Amino acid sequence: EVPSQAPPLVPGQTKRLKSEYGLDAWKRWVQWRRAQTQLQKLTIGCAATLLIIEDLLRCTTAELSMCLCFFVSEIKRPNGENYSPDSLFYLCLGIQQHLFDNGRVENIFMDRFYCRFSTDFTKKLEGFKPIVTSSGYVHSRVEEEFLWECKQLGAYSPIVLLNTLLFFCCKYFGFRTVEQHRQLSFAHVMRCTKTDPNNKKTTFLRFYPPVATPLQDEVLEMTENVENPLRCPVRLYEFYLSKCSESVKQRTNLFYLHPERCCVPNSPLWFSSTPLDDATMDAMLIPFHNYFIQTAQILIFFKQKTTTRHKYGQYSFCLAAYFPTHH
Repeated sequence: EVPSQAPPLVPGQTKRLKSEYGLDAWKRWVQWRRAQTQLQKLTIGCAATLLIIEDLLRCTTAELSMCLCFFVSEIKRPNGENYSPDSLFYLCLGIQQHLFDNGRVENIFMDRFYCRFSTDFTKKLEGFKPIVTSSGYVHSRVEEEFLWECKQLGAYSPIVLLNTLLFFCCKYFGFRTVEQHRQLSFAHVMRCTKTDPNNKKTTFLRFYPPVATPLQDEVLEMTENVENPLRCPVRLYEFYLSKCSESVKQRTNLFYLHPERCCVPNSPLWFSSTPLDDATMDAMLIPFHNYFIQTAQILIFFKQKTTTRHKYGQYSFCLAAYFPTHH
């Protein structure tokens, strides 16, 4: 059962996702569904009735994708009440973490084989209104750290890298709509360095909005993360640039690009010169409108429906080679 309130953290301690909550919910759902003789039987195409099993790791990708669609629609709390959308998301992240921990590389939120599930799951997140306390704290069971932990943020694949850039621009710039994100371009996002009175240098990204826009007088920056280069906005943006064609790097009308249809981790280019369409970007931002992810500055969750296939371990190695200073 997902706890209603997380226990207090010890100073210096990082809150961790507990995948056992998702696994326990999955087993309860399997046992419940087996007992429901009147419910629709699960099948894949014209195949025989699908046998639902408690061991997630024994499910094929096709079986798991189908079962997850029904899981998010039918799972209840032990007392029979519905899960809130953020609790449901927490459970699914636990399932994702369990797959990764046991060598299953598919991403249930982004991989094309899970397209139906990701579509159904997004609908579950729509309209969610989290609890906001009088002090302005937004209570959500899903936090930014869980997304890094479950490889939903980082440079594990072209799709995840795009999601991460979107996340950073939401978190640090406060962009929430497609129209706001469309103001970004390669020509207007610059890598800068400043020195403090103690002669300490800091690198950051600054967005210089085009003139005659509502943002032209605002200072929008992302500061480097020197403690963890693999989560650093500056380095991840530089890595993104390294995987884009030279022909787009000074464009004033491009920023988020579609991944190449066929690429491997060692491919010199991961991204085409075609911009993400509005519908795709809007789909990524839908849950963000409801402040889904708890972060230090802004609460967001985003999802990607792009259909590039990838292998996480290979892309992770590629990124580690790009950031040799990380230990």
